[in-house]
Amino acid sequence: MIIKQLSIHEISEVYHHHLKCDFPDNERKPLFVIKNLYKRNLYLCYGLFDDSNESLKAYAFLARGEQGTCLLLDYFAAVADARGRGYGSRLLQGLSSELPATAGILAEVEHAADGKDAAERETRQRRIDFYGRNGFVHSHVNGVIFGVHYDIVYLPIQKPADDTFILGELAELYRTMLPQFMFEVNVHLEIHGDSADSPAKVTSDV
Repeated sequence: MIIKQLSIHEISEVYHHHLKCDFPDNERKPLFVIKNLYKRNLYLCYGLFDDSNESLKAYAFLARGEQGTCLLLDYFAAVADARGRGYGSRLLQGLSSELPATAGILAEVEHAADGKDAAERETRQRRIDFYGRNGFVHSHVNGVIFGVHYDIVYLPIQKPADDTFILGELAELYRTMLPQFMFEVNVHLEIHGDSADSPAKVTSDV
């Protein structure tokens, strides 16, 4: 298996052939937004390919803030006909080698306890456990982002997990991706629980 960074043409192909099927409309950025961030060097996309026939097995789209040192795992999936074979784990584990100068990778996972029933809560917990098996640390940073409650997990590369750092990096990422008024209304981040860091919040005045 090989991991390679996608060109802008390959990003378009993955978007149309896979990402549009893997993510619902309300979770999917328009392609022109992704391309604009890519051209500003604020978006990176990687694919895991079979080295025998170069077929795509999994992909990861990552955003970065203008002043930040972390990446946010914006979209991540194994392609439909390659699921359940460990390709997603291979890609996640390989990103550390592809991004050695990055402080770490952030990912948002829906808060398990908020699932509407036991089955959904179990699905969300399995997703959290998946990230844990692949080296991510479950931080004490929580966010309500566009009305959805997320836990934040973090894959350390250059910098160990630190809640205050994680909160600041995530805020910078969203400030880069969103107009200020949308950030103020739709992004609410905080540290809570048994954290060694001082309590901190991100609101419109930060």
